[in-house]
Amino acid sequence: MKKLFEAIKPIFVKEDGAMNIGGIMMLAIGMVFLAIGFIFLPITTDAAQDLLDYEYTTNTSITDATYTGYTSVVGITPMLILVGYIAAAVITGMLGVKIMRGAGSSSFNPGALMLMGLSIVFIAIGLIVEPVMLDGISSVVHGGGAGISSSFTGYSSIIIVAPMLIHIGFLAAAVLSGFFGIKKLASSTA
Repeated sequence: MKKLFEAIKPIFVKEDGAMNIGGIMMLAIGMVFLAIGFIFLPITTDAAQDLLDYEYTTNTSITDATYTGYTSVVGITPMLILVGYIAAAVITGMLGVKIMRGAGSSSFNPGALMLMGLSIVFIAIGLIVEPVMLDGISSVVHGGGAGISSSFTGYSSIIIVAPMLIHIGFLAAAVLSGFFGIKKLASSTA
């Protein structure tokens, strides 16, 4: 046990006994990302299942499978969110170790945390808005019983893929804001 402590001691404690608070904060942020990922997992799984069980109330033949690609994208969403948070935890943890070893500075950028927090907001908004969006699009598809009017060129093709594009849009916004937050955090600690 003593050998293990002596091996990891230089990572956490400098020779003069001072601890690097910036590195410890980065490790703590990494643990927060890991916790958020596992907290969000059942929430996103339940929300994704609700979206996969979707039926339009006025015409129950309109389901999630009515929309091109939507079922596949919604089906992988919980895994993508969990993997994203695990990746964020690993990256920020590695930055924390880098700072503790003296290879980076301990400057802190609140803008980076705001960008990473926005990823949570985009996921939450997507999960809240999508059932309402599906009802709106389904009312256009149903069209009062007559379906989409064929007098609009290309309209039905866009409407059928719109839910998938909106879902991907929320996922992309979450990924981009998280990525740029981590990138900004990494550049402030380099």
